[in-house]
Amino acid sequence: MVSRRAGNHGLLAIALAGALMTGTLGGCAALSQGPDRSEEMTTVDFGDVSDAVTAAVPRVVDVRDPGRSQNGLGHRFSLGLVTDSAEPFTADELDAVVEAIWTSLPWEPNTIKLTAGADAGQGDGIVDLRGAADELEPLRVRGAGQAGVSLTGMSSRYGEWTEPE
Repeated sequence: MVSRRAGNHGLLAIALAGALMTGTLGGCAALSQGPDRSEEMTTVDFGDVSDAVTAAVPRVVDVRDPGRSQNGLGHRFSLGLVTDSAEPFTADELDAVVEAIWTSLPWEPNTIKLTAGADAGQGDGIVDLRGAADELEPLRVRGAGQAGVSLTGMSSRYGEWTEPE
């Protein structure tokens, strides 16, 4: 005969095992929901950003993977730049790219994340944006990816954002 006390321990063990199974299955379900859930699932209007960026800096021959993701209370804009060489950007080149994005994007980004790489036909390589970004006061700069940058504080450098005409 099993004592009442031992029976209570058995029920406790079963309840604990059930709770652990539920947590494990819930964790697996969360992992199986796919990659970055912060990416927006709706169609996003990027306006004339591509044309504005390639017009602002002639060495940018194409742009890739424009993206918008939730970032705190606002949205981050991400863009890959394709350049004609692997030379690092100058401060003037990066400044022109960021300003072109700021003035042509039809919604206000609170962060602009940029990466750059040389066109495969021009000697494949990563283009460093970090040194140029460090010269763009008063923008706040963080590293992003390999030699990319994430920038905030655009209104302090370029003025308040306004919707493009």
